[in-house]
Amino acid sequence: MTVGSSVKDKQTLKNDINVERSDELQIKPIPLTALYTPQADNYLLSEVGFIVIEDCWNEQSLLALKRQTGLGTLFALQTTDKCTDRFEVIDGIVICKADEVEQVKTVFESILSDRDKVGIDVNDIKRSCGAEKSAQFIQARVTGRTDSEQIKSAVNQLLNQIPKGLSIEYMMLDIESDHKLSLDEFFIVTTAVESRIADDAEVFYGNRMIDRPDHCWMGAIYVTG
Repeated sequence: MTVGSSVKDKQTLKNDINVERSDELQIKPIPLTALYTPQADNYLLSEVGFIVIEDCWNEQSLLALKRQTGLGTLFALQTTDKCTDRFEVIDGIVICKADEVEQVKTVFESILSDRDKVGIDVNDIKRSCGAEKSAQFIQARVTGRTDSEQIKSAVNQLLNQIPKGLSIEYMMLDIESDHKLSLDEFFIVTTAVESRIADDAEVFYGNRMIDRPDHCWMGAIYVTG
């Protein structure tokens, strides 16, 4: 193959890509996560997509969404007790309340933003979020105590929401506070979590700082045995 031929082939491939995705989509920044609705005129590109499964989606509309956005991973958020057929195109289901959708996305963003540092496998993430069985979202907030007491109270409140007798198989746990956790504080969290997990469990942690004094929030997505 000549050099000119190779250059022409590359240009043809580039043109094909531009036809498949509009110029508008090509220049948009790709956020880590996005929440999609069936009524949207244009979809933002993202690495991880979310839908609310009660929002009149069907298999064909989800396939079209994946084609338009190039999504590699799509999770469904179940916000009511209504049972919905599980579409094969969905990578997992997370059960949460209607007003917890943004918090679920926040947990993903916190954990996945550091995935290159900790080497998180995408399949572990999918299993943590309902790939094999539905995942649950829980959260806890504590204020008005010393840092270590807030951390201990928050993680205990969080884990107490998981029914007794169930072992955690996968968990993504995000910690939001007014400071970076010390090693002692992180040890408090991991010790509490390890008391509830199975021997071969996978747990992923995130820690974010926000400008809100005397504040500790924890959110977790988990799957039990």
